[in-house]
Amino acid sequence: MNARDRRTLLIGGAIAGVLLVVALVWLPLERSRSRMAAEIPQLAAALATMERQAGEVARVRSMPALANASTGAVADLSTSIGRALPTAQVTMVDAKRIRLAAADVPYGTLLETIAASQSSLGLRVDTARIEALPAAGRVRAELVLSRP
Repeated sequence: MNARDRRTLLIGGAIAGVLLVVALVWLPLERSRSRMAAEIPQLAAALATMERQAGEVARVRSMPALANASTGAVADLSTSIGRALPTAQVTMVDAKRIRLAAADVPYGTLLETIAASQSSLGLRVDTARIEALPAAGRVRAELVLSRP
């Protein structure tokens, strides 16, 4: 082999080596960089959502503990409902559930009463049957409120 053939093989080997480095090292790194750059907005949005949720968790944890829906709480609820909804009847179904029945009540007042029982006593609507009456804004309601 003469010097010219060696030099040709050396140049060819160098070019093959550069092509292998590009194909096996640089191209996969470039693809990963492009993919990661495309994921940054999604990850930023997920981070913002998690930060909002963490703030909500901190706010909920700082709230005072809810009162138990005990017999005394039922009496308190009966009194407050009696003021807000004079025609409503409140009865205790069992240790965790309260039944509210009203033949003719204002819908807005009913919703406010449910919201107040949720915030003050921790009660949640288990079942509800609400029927519109012919008079505007008036309903017939039968609800079961329960505590967790």
